[in-house]
Amino acid sequence: MFIGRLLSLVLFAGVTVSAVFGWLIVKQKNQFKTDYFRTAEELKKTSEQLEESKVLLERTTKHLEEVKAELAQEKERAQKLDSDLKETQSQLADLQQKSANSSSLVDQHKSELDSLTAKLEEEKKANQEASEKIENLVKEKLALEESLAKATNELNRLKQASPAVARAVSMRTGIRGKIVSVNRNWNFVVLNIGEKDGLVENGELEVFRNKQFLGKIKIVSTEPSTAVADIVMDSLKGNIQPGDDVIN
Repeated sequence: MFIGRLLSLVLFAGVTVSAVFGWLIVKQKNQFKTDYFRTAEELKKTSEQLEESKVLLERTTKHLEEVKAELAQEKERAQKLDSDLKETQSQLADLQQKSANSSSLVDQHKSELDSLTAKLEEEKKANQEASEKIENLVKEKLALEESLAKATNELNRLKQASPAVARAVSMRTGIRGKIVSVNRNWNFVVLNIGEKDGLVENGELEVFRNKQFLGKIKIVSTEPSTAVADIVMDSLKGNIQPGDDVIN
């Protein structure tokens, strides 16, 4: 009877310890999922901010080019007015020599000269304002480039941090699919297969074209029918393109 009670106590202790360990494992797994999705959300937000900065930078650059074109036109008009002014001054000198007594004619040409001089001053003022606009746009462009660099560094940091919280996984063999698109700026691809096909995050696939090995990719996120994977750069043997085959 004593042995029976002892066995009952041992069995009860074993069940209790198993339950505690099971609870700890579930808690740790839930915490890992929370950390992973938080990192993925930060990565997504940083990518969106980076794309917005790119669009804004492109618009500013385009505006800068337009202002430069306007400045070139203003400079051309100013040069033409300056040339006209010199020509008028030359004509006025000739008229002064030929018509010393024709004060009315001199006054008429002087009025034209004054008018051209006023126009030239206006063009010079417009030229100065355009130069100030270009200087301000250049400053804005530099500020945007700095913001873009910071966003790029943050994105790279998050991409490097993501594998640190990922866990080792394994996928079933025989998975086959194709690359739908390739982003060469950030070195990732989109696949036409996903979770229902057996893909799991951090799993690796090999890329082939006409049975020629091109490199490896690593799954970073999955949907039921699609997935996103980073290109393993040190494995590349060729240029990965849409339509290439992926297998494991």
